[in-house]
Amino acid sequence: MIKYLVSFLICAALIIGGCSKSDTNPVTGGTDNSDIPADPTGVTAPTTIVNNIQPTATFQVTSGNTSRIKLNLTGLVNPTTNQPITLSAQSNFWLSEDGKVKGLKLTKVSTSNVLKADIVFTVDISGSMGAEADAIASSIIAFSQALVASGLDVQFGVVGYYGDVEGAINLTSATNIQTFLNRSTGTSRSVGFSGADSAALQTAASTYASGHSSTAENGVVGILFANSNFTWRSGAQRIFINFTDESTQPSSMTAWSTATLGSTIGGTATVHTVWSGAADTANAYTWTDLVNERPWDMSWRTGGTVVLVNSDASNLTLSTLPVAGALSNSYLVEFLTSDPNVTHTVIITVKENSADGKKTYSIKYQ
Repeated sequence: MIKYLVSFLICAALIIGGCSKSDTNPVTGGTDNSDIPADPTGVTAPTTIVNNIQPTATFQVTSGNTSRIKLNLTGLVNPTTNQPITLSAQSNFWLSEDGKVKGLKLTKVSTSNVLKADIVFTVDISGSMGAEADAIASSIIAFSQALVASGLDVQFGVVGYYGDVEGAINLTSATNIQTFLNRSTGTSRSVGFSGADSAALQTAASTYASGHSSTAENGVVGILFANSNFTWRSGAQRIFINFTDESTQPSSMTAWSTATLGSTIGGTATVHTVWSGAADTANAYTWTDLVNERPWDMSWRTGGTVVLVNSDASNLTLSTLPVAGALSNSYLVEFLTSDPNVTHTVIITVKENSADGKKTYSIKYQ
């Protein structure tokens, strides 16, 4: 476990919102941008073919140096090899602004700066989760405490769902998450609302998934609820870890489908899946859009990772999830914009032999 805590500590360096020098050029200070390579000529980003990964980034203007744009780029894991992707500008990573490939400075995370991460655990609380519910709660508590001890600037939230949102606590400390999960046992651990805004969350949850079956497991409901109602910090990576043993069941409603989840949060948040369902996943269900959708497709559509655990989650240790590798392989990406005051079309492309993907953003940096 120490190995993975070190990985998380290594990822503490992304500058977004956390470093005393984040308002200046990290090398020279002030507005000297000589450390950023010039825009290349005659270079175009390659066409993606596999499309099995998706970049996720937060954009920010450097204070006092508005032409210098920085990205908090969540680390990517190659789903074929299950290994983090090491990025190299104009080799396997390209960024274009309004059709022009930009010169890039890529800095992998290190211990000299602090990473902000907001992590929400969405937990299926249906009856079939009874065998693993206590193990999941214990692992969440240990994971959150370990991250705090490692020095990361991190907050945690929880959503319990079973058709509707049945419980939640907004982004808060590891201590408050422990108290929330230890109020009860089994699947009841994630039932009920806690925190200073518990009444508002309960009111929001009472009508949030109107029309969706109250007995259909669907992590999309819990994730979109948190995405809309939780207090996310500026510059923090948005990370969801979804626990379930069932298919995603939208009750024939497009609003609660995996496709809608991808179009809503793709490029701004990642979903990592922990599956404790049937070992023979290929034949566990008749997979049908809007009825029984693959739960790991939420990860595929958002650039997250997937892990399969025992039906009682006895082998679950969150610190060894692929998400740990992703976080520890995050990057600060810096480039010079042509104009910080207008809306741009920015395309991020990642491509290597067995993994590629791209994301298009229409964004005004400030």
